[in-house]
Amino acid sequence: WYQRRVRERRGSSGINAEYGQHYYITNNLRMAIEGRTMNLPVRKVIIHPVVLFNIVDNYERRNDNNKRVIGTLMGRYDKGTVYVTESFAVPHQETEEEVSMDMEYAMRIGELQKKVNTSMYTVGWYSSGIIINEYSSLIHAFYKCQCPTPVHLTVDTQLKEQKMKINTHITSQIGVKNGTEGCIFTPVSHSIIGSEADQVSLKFFQGLRGTKKTPNLNDQEQIISSCDDMISQINIVMGHVKKVLSGEVPSDKEL
Repeated sequence: WYQRRVRERRGSSGINAEYGQHYYITNNLRMAIEGRTMNLPVRKVIIHPVVLFNIVDNYERRNDNNKRVIGTLMGRYDKGTVYVTESFAVPHQETEEEVSMDMEYAMRIGELQKKVNTSMYTVGWYSSGIIINEYSSLIHAFYKCQCPTPVHLTVDTQLKEQKMKINTHITSQIGVKNGTEGCIFTPVSHSIIGSEADQVSLKFFQGLRGTKKTPNLNDQEQIISSCDDMISQINIVMGHVKKVLSGEVPSDKEL
């Protein structure tokens, strides 16, 4: 067992590979990676709620000396849309001088995830916080080896704006041919979508806001609460149907 780490050494401009100890990615290697991968168009990112729970849990369990946490996003790509359904944390260390991550761990766990679900593969990576720095491009270069157009998901786990701000980015290559090249992170739209069962759980958690104790509801109370919610949604649908029949609002096939 050994670690492969991504590390930028200030002032270095080549590839220094020490297999069995460390694996360095520097500017030249990053450009080589970007040159041999073909970008796929990504127009939208769909995020499953469990991914956000995993990121928050990873952040809460982090070591005290880590300012942020990073990890791999798993999912699938379909006609310009990336569906992010799973995630797992990747050990890393970050200082003002360098950043290192356990690349071997990331690849091994990613392969295990694929065995569990053959339709799921690496689609990008995440990090806590909303700041994208120079090390983000180095980590992103590693994930360009795993998928053509990796998505970078940032989650404000510190709630600096009194809410969990979420951003998704992809990279575009910039620079002069046969000269200095780099990449720029471009925002891409995203949505958080879960199943009906997920919505029930999320609504339950939302009801706990501002409370310190978890209500102990029995099965009957939970069924009554779910039926009340269902009746409320049926009334909303019936009200819309009545407005369409009366001509107050136009019909919408997609709706």
